Amino acid sequence: MRESKIWIISEFYYPVVTSTGYYITEIAEFLAKKKKNINVICTSSKYNDEDDSKFVNEEYLNGVKIYRTKSGNLDKNNFLQRTIKLFSSSIFLFFKILHLVNKRDQVLIVTNPVFLILLMPILKLLKGFEYKILVHDIFPENLTAIGKIRANTFLYKILKKFFDFSYSCAELCIAIGRDMKEVLAKKIGDNSKICIIPNWSDIDDVKPYPKESTKIINNFNLRDKFIFQFAGNLGYAQGLENIIEAIKLVNNDNLHFLFIGSGALENQIEQYANQEYVTNVTKIGFQKRSDQIDFLNACDVAIVTLSDGMYGLGVPSKSYNIMAADKPILIIADPNSEISICVNEYNIGWVVKPNDPYELSAIFQKIYLDFINKNKPFINSSREVAINLFSKEIILEKYSSLFK
Repeated sequence: MRESKIWIISEFYYPVVTSTGYYITEIAEFLAKKKKNINVICTSSKYNDEDDSKFVNEEYLNGVKIYRTKSGNLDKNNFLQRTIKLFSSSIFLFFKILHLVNKRDQVLIVTNPVFLILLMPILKLLKGFEYKILVHDIFPENLTAIGKIRANTFLYKILKKFFDFSYSCAELCIAIGRDMKEVLAKKIGDNSKICIIPNWSDIDDVKPYPKESTKIINNFNLRDKFIFQFAGNLGYAQGLENIIEAIKLVNNDNLHFLFIGSGALENQIEQYANQEYVTNVTKIGFQKRSDQIDFLNACDVAIVTLSDGMYGLGVPSKSYNIMAADKPILIIADPNSEISICVNEYNIGWVVKPNDPYELSAIFQKIYLDFINKNKPFINSSREVAINLFSKEIILEKYSSLFK
C-alpha cells in the first residue's frame, strides 16, 4: 500500500522568505525533522527581488520535496493585477494538487492564493482527501475592511456564501489569534473545527541591540531622537493615514517617526516625508529579513497597526519579532484584537483605538515624557514574553501535533 504523504500548499515558499513564504518554509522544514514524506506545492511567485535562479521546478531541499507551478510576476501593489495573478496561481495549483495528491494524504493549505480556498472543496470531492487551512486572512471580509468592496453589494454576499462554505469544508481551520477564532466561528458555525496557533518569535535571530549602534540610526543621523518606528507592509489594512494625521499634530522636535517597508501606500508616505517642512519623518524602503536585528532595534517604540474594521481578520506577525528585539509595542487597533490583548495581558506597551489621530498624537507625547522621566507604564520585558510563550520551537511543535 502506498505510504501517505503530508502536503503543504502555498503561493509562496523558499526562496521567498517574506511573510507567508517564510512561515510555510519553516513549518515544512520542521515537520520534515519529525515526520516522513513532507511535500510542498507552491508557485514561482516572487515577493520582492528574489534570485530567479533559486526557483527550481522540482527539487528536494532540507528534507522537503518541492513542486513548483507557473505564476505571473505582476505588480502586487496593483489591485487588479494582483487579483489576476492570484486567480491564475490558484488554477495552476489546483491542477498540480489534482495530479499529485491522493486520498490517504494529509493536506495543509494557507489562505494565499485566495481563490484556491474556493477550489479546495472540489478537490476534496474529486480526490477524497481532508484538508486543514492555516488562516492568515479571512475572505471576503478583509476586502470590505480595506474598502475594495462594500458589504451590502450582491457580489460581496455571493462571495461570502462561497467562501464561508469553503472554509467550513476544511477538517480544521488554524487561527493565528483569539479574535480570528471568534470571527471564524461565526463564519463556519462550528467552533470545534477551529484551533489557535499563533505566529512565533525568531528569538535566536532577533535579539536586543543598542539603538545607537544600528546602521539605520547612524546612516540617517537620528542618534539624538526618540524614535517611533513602523516597519512592514505599507498597505491599506494598516491604517497608515491615521498615523500621518497624528504626526502632523505632534509639536515636539525630539520625536521622530521612521517608516520602513513597501506597499500600496509607499509613495504617499514618501511624498509626505520629502516635503520641505516635514523634518520629523524618515521613509526607508523594503529591508531584507536578514537585516531584522538592525532595523527592529532602530527605535525606542515599535508601532503595530490594524485599520478600523480589521478586527479578527489578521494578526500582524511582525509583533512577535518586535518582542524578540525587546521593544515596547504601541498597538493601534481594536482593544480586543490579538496583539492588543497580548500588550495588555503581558504589560508590554500601549493600546490606542484606530482613527483617532488626536488621541494617538497625545500618546506619542505621553510615551516620550514617561521615558525621559523614567516613568515607564509597562513592567515586563517583551523578550521574556517571546521566549516563554512564542518561541519558534514551542509554536512549531503545535503544528507537528496536527499530523498523525
